[in-house]
Amino acid sequence: MKFFGANRLSLPLLAILVAALSAAQRIPGERVATARIVSGDLAVLFRDNADSPRILSGIQSLLHLKDSKEFNAFDPHSLGAAAGLNFEHIISGHSDPANRFTPRHGKYSLYKLTDEKSVILVRNREDCPWAASNVFKYTVNAPHYIDIDFRSVFHEPSLFGRRGYAIQFFADYMNDVAEVPIHFRGVSRPNGNEEWIAADAPNTHPDWNGGGTYRHARAEGLGYDADHNFKLNVWSYDYPRFTKPFYYGRMANGMVFLIMFDKDYNREEEVRFSLFKFKLPRLPRPAWDFQFVIHKVKANREYGFKARVVWKKFISREDCLEEYNKWAAGLDRNK
Repeated sequence: MKFFGANRLSLPLLAILVAALSAAQRIPGERVATARIVSGDLAVLFRDNADSPRILSGIQSLLHLKDSKEFNAFDPHSLGAAAGLNFEHIISGHSDPANRFTPRHGKYSLYKLTDEKSVILVRNREDCPWAASNVFKYTVNAPHYIDIDFRSVFHEPSLFGRRGYAIQFFADYMNDVAEVPIHFRGVSRPNGNEEWIAADAPNTHPDWNGGGTYRHARAEGLGYDADHNFKLNVWSYDYPRFTKPFYYGRMANGMVFLIMFDKDYNREEEVRFSLFKFKLPRLPRPAWDFQFVIHKVKANREYGFKARVVWKKFISREDCLEEYNKWAAGLDRNK
């Protein structure tokens, strides 16, 4: 098993990769097709790529055992479009068949770790047409959190052409929602004051196709070739833009799905939020997705982000902001 360099990894992932590079070439855990993790109030079912794209990798079900134990956060019915935190696309700025769905094809192995609350998905460069390797770690923490650590390395930057960027796109195919929009702190116009934004991806762009993407207040839009074959996930709205790297959505059964990130925008990389409505109005099930963009891919350099998912009863938007503030403060202390 081949792995990329780990010089900047957080300690838990570093330990995994050091073990993987040992003589035994083993990760400290068991390779499995699925893994059910119960921690605190959450029961989470993870899956590998063996049956993809019919059944997707990532999270197959997310249940809250105290408040909504029969209600899966993610669409339980739509084959090929039912999963959470599914690594769905790697997208360049030029037309290429590999812009569509490549992480869903090829080997993406799942390991349940010995701590009994974490799993990782591992992908090697030879299994990816973009010559990228990655490790996606999920840890279920009490009372209602999934902590995420994603790391990737691109071994052949020339594949991304003259524009040089790579969009890594992650899908959350939600179950029934109470409201379609995602909510975030942001600005609705240039030099505007920070406010709560309810973003519902209106059809206001020539390349709109079922939804759209929101970027950080400091970020510029990405350029892309006129003949690009997957424009819907590349363009972004000029406004509104987010100012804090989290969003939440209100689900059925009084639940809230909240996801927050340890970074927003800099000249090397950024996080973007996406909302797509392909199942509406037939079903009240939008996709509340996100992107991790590398602006200028460099060979054999590690890129990554940390994130936290919160799945619990909705209290208020201020409570969602407080969840983010507490988590972000903890990240600062751990630097």
